[in-house]
Amino acid sequence: MKKEINVVLGERIKILRKQKGYTREAFAEKLSVSTRFLATVEGGEAGVSISTLKNIALLLDTSADYLLGLRDEIDEEFYRQSAVTKIYNMDKKHLMNVNKILDSIDDIIKTESA
Repeated sequence: MKKEINVVLGERIKILRKQKGYTREAFAEKLSVSTRFLATVEGGEAGVSISTLKNIALLLDTSADYLLGLRDEIDEEFYRQSAVTKIYNMDKKHLMNVNKILDSIDDIIKTESA
């Protein structure tokens, strides 16, 4: 009998994996698990360890709470922290490009607010 939490976890992993453009094989390789194991997880037949859950969340740019069905939406703070982490790990060249993009977004927001 499938546990409800495993079914939710599997469905959400499968949906997000496909949205991110990963094949099952490529995603399994990134996680260092077998394709067969990933298929059983996505089918709701097995759960994952805490460390694998963490790696899945990082690769899919989501929260463990969302994957486990504890939240139906990812909250604003998660996106904020995710963006900060990505920016923190960038080199100077990419930081300059991100800054230009953020300036453009800020201009759009100011225009919409006026």
